[in-house]
Amino acid sequence: MELCIEGASTHSICRTCLTQMHRSRVPLKVIQKIYGHRTLSALQKYLEVLDEDLESAVSTLRF
Repeated sequence: MELCIEGASTHSICRTCLTQMHRSRVPLKVIQKIYGHRTLSALQKYLEVLDEDLESAVSTLRF
């Protein structure tokens, strides 16, 4: 059976899964091992940075 979802692919599903694991603080080396990327730089190409990630990072700053 083939599932047809417009605007999505196995690549976009993989990107979403990797990003969700990263946002859940799964160590990068663990994600790398699960998905079989040879290098961290190859893995990082799949990780999305969302606006809320940026806001959260900035909110940790204390002046």
